[in-house]
Amino acid sequence: MHSHQLLKNKKTKIIFLFFYVLFACLAVLILKPYYLFSILIVLVPPSLLNFLWLKKSRAKILLFSIISTLLFALPIELASRLADVWDVQSIFPRLFGLIPLENMLFAFINFFWVLSFYEFFIDRDRSKLISKRLKYLIGLYCLSFAIIFILYFYNKNLVALNYFQMAVPVLIVPSTIIFIKNPGLLRKIILPTAFFAIVFFVYEIISLKIGSWWWPGTYLLSFQMGDKIFPLDDVIIWYCLSTPALIGGYEFFADDWK
Repeated sequence: MHSHQLLKNKKTKIIFLFFYVLFACLAVLILKPYYLFSILIVLVPPSLLNFLWLKKSRAKILLFSIISTLLFALPIELASRLADVWDVQSIFPRLFGLIPLENMLFAFINFFWVLSFYEFFIDRDRSKLISKRLKYLIGLYCLSFAIIFILYFYNKNLVALNYFQMAVPVLIVPSTIIFIKNPGLLRKIILPTAFFAIVFFVYEIISLKIGSWWWPGTYLLSFQMGDKIFPLDDVIIWYCLSTPALIGGYEFFADDWK
């Protein structure tokens, strides 16, 4: 009876999070705030609420998210902006004249909320222990960070990467290795991947509509939304592949690998 009630409560909370995002996106569509404020309205409240529902995993998720934002998302954002893959409305000076600080907040929320959701709804928030393997991820992050920025100062064209050029080394290869070694994780990524694919799709469509986010480059697959381009590359790479890669990496490097 207790487990049934717990499951029912979790379903209610998932529905609440989803409908909060829908109503917040509607408010953003009407108000048309700056991109920064749309993040604060749509994504920050549900991610913080989901985080506060946790009891054991908070420090682990916060640490993983901060490290991944600073050492991983920053060079990825630099490489994507050099390739003109995406761009966003920015009200602050950009790092290197290219990287919008607003997208660093968006990247942090991508790590922070996805992992909070995964721990609470899927992994049962079982352990506060941080795996000793995290140091290896930090090492990999530092190595890739150094390579990208050294190449940037040597020749910017060498680090301009489109969606698929980024996806192979960053998402596809690591995910393939992780899920071959631990296929039991595959069943645990289905709900988070589906939930955040819908959430981020709705949010990006609204952002495109009000001019907070746009795609100025060329893509393998895309369709027109009025006079604006929406790339299916974005849907395939980030909606379908980034959440599994994030969860797999978190399980292996920071959690209990179960």
